[in-house]
Amino acid sequence: MSSFVKPENALKRAEELINVGQKQDALQALHDIITSKRSRAWQKTLERIMFKYIELCVDMRRGRFAKDGLIQYRIVCQQVNVTSLEEVIKHFMHLSTEKAEQARSQAEALEEALDVDDLEADKRPEDLMLSYVSGEKGKDRSDRELVTPWFKFLWETYRTVLEILRNNSKLEALYAVISLLKTYREAFTVK
Repeated sequence: MSSFVKPENALKRAEELINVGQKQDALQALHDIITSKRSRAWQKTLERIMFKYIELCVDMRRGRFAKDGLIQYRIVCQQVNVTSLEEVIKHFMHLSTEKAEQARSQAEALEEALDVDDLEADKRPEDLMLSYVSGEKGKDRSDRELVTPWFKFLWETYRTVLEILRNNSKLEALYAVISLLKTYREAFTVK
């Protein structure tokens, strides 16, 4: 991707790419502007870029891209506007949690639909064959396909955020809250 002189142009280009279904190219354009040496001074446009960047990373489950972008953004705004970093991190946590919960709801809805769909047949033929071959039940398979990837991404999000916030005295309160949330989820998540 070409380098943009103004961050506003990168954001506009990313929006255009998203509208035509090229999310990967949009993510790369935003990544280029975030990691550019020209973008070393905090500005409100950079915060908007980070929000869009995080949305794309979560939507595409690109945890490493998110981590890299957050590290660069922390460098940019740590001395000037720490609350902006805090807002971006909260947005990241919110989106990741929301996606994991949506996946759980979809899996539950799928399981309910399979239970009610055909009252004459207990299972669909392909489900019976898959369960005999794999030894899995439908719920286990749908959990593995829908829920597990999003919960793995959520755990990766927790680790990333805690790493970004570690050793930052201005964000100790947020670090403590996220650490407690992670501990709470670990304690009450059925494995």
